[in-house]
Amino acid sequence: MNYLGTDPREGAVLVASSDVTSDTSSVTLTGIFESETMYFINIMDFRPSGDDRGLQYRWLDGSDNTITHTNYHEGGRYGYSGGAGSTGGVYAADRTDGYAYILNGGGNAGDEAGHAEMWCVPNTTQEKMAYHSGHYHTGTDEDYFTEFGTGTRLNTSATVAEGIEFRASAFNINNISIRVYKLGTKVNPLRSLKRRHTDNWVNSNYIGGTIKGQGWAKIAQATAADGDSAIQFNDCFTDNYKRYVITATDCRPSTNDQHLLTQWVDGTAPETSTYYSTTFHADHSGSTATGISDDETHGLVMGNVGTDASEAGHAIMWCTPRSTNTPKFLQYRSIQHMGSAIRYVNGSNAYNDATAFTGIKFYFASGNMESGTIKIYGVND
Repeated sequence: MNYLGTDPREGAVLVASSDVTSDTSSVTLTGIFESETMYFINIMDFRPSGDDRGLQYRWLDGSDNTITHTNYHEGGRYGYSGGAGSTGGVYAADRTDGYAYILNGGGNAGDEAGHAEMWCVPNTTQEKMAYHSGHYHTGTDEDYFTEFGTGTRLNTSATVAEGIEFRASAFNINNISIRVYKLGTKVNPLRSLKRRHTDNWVNSNYIGGTIKGQGWAKIAQATAADGDSAIQFNDCFTDNYKRYVITATDCRPSTNDQHLLTQWVDGTAPETSTYYSTTFHADHSGSTATGISDDETHGLVMGNVGTDASEAGHAIMWCTPRSTNTPKFLQYRSIQHMGSAIRYVNGSNAYNDATAFTGIKFYFASGNMESGTIKIYGVND
């Protein structure tokens, strides 16, 4: 669309994107990283051309060449769901082949895909560090893997990174969508007579196009009243957006010590078959417990939320409900007050269905909702 006047945009700006739908050896995005700036990279629907292959990346310098290094240090925590029969744990690795893993071991059938989110500051003379989490279908039916959190470090190089390259380990990339967002470094202040020319505004006589692909568009919101059995959205997901972000705030049950659960909605009917999940939790402020739960059979988002006025939970979630891949993943991070302690949860839910869903339901395992606000955002393409 055309725009006339000042430009109030700020925050995350789309700086690079790529969509691959057939065998490609690698995806290279160059000249996109600015000095000492944080970036968020969204990776969707990754499928390798060979079974049981991971998604890897490496940093590139200003001439689009690989940055010379000794190795990549990499470590993380993971879990399984869907009947995989494996026990989650931790790992550490020194990658010497020039690449670090974002996802490791995805399937290559038409509906077996992986997704990931990555935070990084690559254009720095310090060590290149990144944090990412993700989940994928392993190639075996109803066998799902979640990386709760993985950190990587490129050491022994003061060369700044201006680009990034992605590849599938050993085989090609058969399908992937990548979006790179720069977190805004300037704030748009209110206009005044003291406005500096360096402020982040276009001139008032500017006529032109706005950049497509910035930010999250809020498409739905609902707040539970005391006594509501659930919060349900029937028509919030459309093909206008490839990726969705969901936030949940101040969620509190009417019955003490309850899990907040989700179900996908097709039309107006929630899907009630088995949901699979894996979680990692860590407690503080009254408890020091940690643990991994594999192969749980519910769609957990928060665990053991209390009922007192000061006890509630919050969460942020990522999902691609309009995809026809199986399963439907919902990855999340949440924190909740559960009476004697505060619990942090990192996990994902999987539902083995190829339906492109139109909605989602939130409810507590038992009893009603005393409070809770759910907001759903579409990620602009």
